Amino acid sequence: MRYSRLLAMAAVAAGLVLSSATAKAGDPYWDRRDLRHDYARADRLRDDIARDRWRREEDLRRGRVRAAERQTRDIARDERALRNQMRDIHRDRRDLRHDYRGW
Repeated sequence: MRYSRLLAMAAVAAGLVLSSATAKAGDPYWDRRDLRHDYARADRLRDDIARDRWRREEDLRRGRVRAAERQTRDIARDERALRNQMRDIHRDRRDLRHDYRGW
């Protein structure tokens, strides 16, 4: 008896969590908020790439080849992350347009 009551309470709690998550997923406020965070992350990645490029050029000027190679790998990793972030932004903007189309 005790286990069935505990199981029922867990099922209700899981349902509440899922319903609030799906309510947020369709809400334009949350979509725009997510889009703002995505743009901020993309800006941080661009800043990081620019800083790493400057450091790489400085390392090459001073003859630090290994440090320049590390910077090159870091730039490549950040550029991949930026491409993925821009792809996510594109999807979020498309979803937001489709959400407003029904209004």
